[in-house]
Amino acid sequence: MVTNASVQSAVSKGTVHWDPYDPRYFANPYPVFRRLREEAPLYYNEQYDFYAVSRYEDVARALGDRDTFISARGDILEFIKHNTPMPPGMFIYEDPPLHTIHRGILTRVFTPKKMAALEPQIRAFCADALDPLVAGGEFNFIDDLGAEMPMRIIGMLLGIPDEDLKKVQHFVDKSLSTEPGKPMDTSGASLGGDLYADYIDWRAKNPSDDLMTELLNVEFVDEMGTTRKLRREEVLTFIGILAGAGNETTNRLIGWTGKTLAEHPEQRRQIYENRGLIPQAIEEVLRFEPPGPAVSRYVARDTEFHGTKVPEGSAVVGITAAANRDERKFANGEVFDIHRERAAHLTFGYGFHNCLGNALARVEGRVALDEILKRFPDWEIDLENARLSSTSSVRGWETLPAYAPNAKRGARRSKAAAPETPAPAPAGAETWKMTLKTPMGPQEMTVHLTRQGDTLTGRIDSPAGSETIQDGKVSNEALTWILHVKKPMPIQLTFEVKVRGDLMTGSAKLGMFGSAELTGARVHA
Repeated sequence: MVTNASVQSAVSKGTVHWDPYDPRYFANPYPVFRRLREEAPLYYNEQYDFYAVSRYEDVARALGDRDTFISARGDILEFIKHNTPMPPGMFIYEDPPLHTIHRGILTRVFTPKKMAALEPQIRAFCADALDPLVAGGEFNFIDDLGAEMPMRIIGMLLGIPDEDLKKVQHFVDKSLSTEPGKPMDTSGASLGGDLYADYIDWRAKNPSDDLMTELLNVEFVDEMGTTRKLRREEVLTFIGILAGAGNETTNRLIGWTGKTLAEHPEQRRQIYENRGLIPQAIEEVLRFEPPGPAVSRYVARDTEFHGTKVPEGSAVVGITAAANRDERKFANGEVFDIHRERAAHLTFGYGFHNCLGNALARVEGRVALDEILKRFPDWEIDLENARLSSTSSVRGWETLPAYAPNAKRGARRSKAAAPETPAPAPAGAETWKMTLKTPMGPQEMTVHLTRQGDTLTGRIDSPAGSETIQDGKVSNEALTWILHVKKPMPIQLTFEVKVRGDLMTGSAKLGMFGSAELTGARVHA
């Protein structure tokens, strides 16, 4: 469990340290980001061999100087460090002239005017998602809206059938997810867009008024001066980029809008009373809680930050979430203020790699907030059942339930949770009442174990739900197993216990949070 205390302890002692894979920083990375800005504006992480910059001016330079900080190796640290092969058409990971050519194909589609024209469809999707929830007063910013509306809009633009959208979304989420404390997969298997091959082949034979058809037929002049159409593999890559970005960015934005405005109810009330404040409120959410906390670059030639050399071949992480709160650029940058004087944040990048879909994300965010306020002027977040995603490249909520004042609390959750009610103990299993003495307080669990030779199986029931134990082993009195818990944040627990009669003692490794002692007593039928 991640608490404010555990986050604070990660940043308040000794030399400043930042690990982009450490779950302790997921819940609230901003204390360590502030320390980086003030104490280590050029930071070096020896374990993962990368540099990081956190001040606005430095991050803008890393994103804008395309000759020194190149994109051809990717903008995710893991891709750069492992030199992940990029498929043809991966324009977000290209430099000129390829980037200019490929991006130019899409700029004619993603104009602010064309994106604004989508507002009626966006409102209709929001209404369909939210109207059935008004009477009960319970809704989920992610499950009900963030994971639905953006997915349907990008599906509509691309021409992906509604019945297949969840499959696409699951693929995108899985490709970004990481095991807490570890880097993401660097094989590049998710980059090529093979998932969309059948759609492309069908659309080539059955053209329609959608972006997929347009990409199949557009003509352009390539880097060799040849006029041609996009190759099949290039179209697949384009579709993969658009489907991924279209699902992720606004999803995270909607979640942070709900969470941040719940924490600032007076500003929420002002927005409700004056909808003209919505555009600047969305810009402030984007600055204050950016969906993408950092962007990385490969260093193509020796350079310097603050008098320290950064050699050619290095990886530099520009921490946009830190730069967005830099008080050298934003007065009282750590304060959420929808009335602040506008200054350009870095959430959508800077320079020629500025996010192509920013106009769509902005209109979706504005419409979503307006439609939410029409139905739910006030809400509280159910933090006990909220859950952050585990990913090193984007930061946001996997689920974010909320209550309006009229809500009958727990009605929806109880209905949804009914299938997860713990089943009876398996026949022949030992049942134990176990207490895990974590730094955040004792955690009570019921453990059902079955020993078969040197193999151990079973499950653990707790207030957070039931989880099956994995890799269970028996060695005389010693038992070991692994448990993957999902709430409030995904993390792996490794248990080592000894059983003597009706008593159990031992410990559990809590990933990046250290270890905790445990005790248990057998339950007799």
